[in-house]
Amino acid sequence: MRTFDLKAKNAEMLLGYARMGLNEKLDELPDYRIGNTDNEKFDWYEQNIKKELSVLREIGFDGYMILLQDVVTVSREISDFVQCFGSVTNSLTAYVLGIVDNYKFDGLQNFINFTPFTKNARVNILISSHANNGCLGYIKHKYPDIIKKIKRRSIIFNDGLKIKFIDLDVDNEVDLDDLSELTRQLLKNKEIIK
Repeated sequence: MRTFDLKAKNAEMLLGYARMGLNEKLDELPDYRIGNTDNEKFDWYEQNIKKELSVLREIGFDGYMILLQDVVTVSREISDFVQCFGSVTNSLTAYVLGIVDNYKFDGLQNFINFTPFTKNARVNILISSHANNGCLGYIKHKYPDIIKKIKRRSIIFNDGLKIKFIDLDVDNEVDLDDLSELTRQLLKNKEIIK
């Protein structure tokens, strides 16, 4: 059972956040049914989000999506460059929550590859120089009851979820081939990679 569980506080919180994000990003998402009105397009994507959310609730990961949204939002306030990568990019919910900037819809086909279904759930956050300390401090003080261990650039939660902050100026653990073309371009534009 996951230790970060907001369902007791507000069962509809994540769906509410997802609806707000979907409304903001609706124009960026392709319309798979030609001639849909905006309301029909919204309803179609909302149904897919609800499918993801039902799975996330079932495995107890719904609260962590809210935590990840919080962490990424704060990271972006601290840093001039923040980009999540890895299996989290397979989630439409993560996209509409602003956790990831890029998403290619493939129904639940991609979603089954999302982090919570792996044995050791892990989310990687690329971040610019020296900002990770502020992010780690924020998480440490806001979520002390669910943290198992804090390392120099990562946090391990009680149930094994790991968030790793990767500073591309000093870390060599990122295989650039694993990053999307858009992420690589963003890194080049910020002169983090050549």
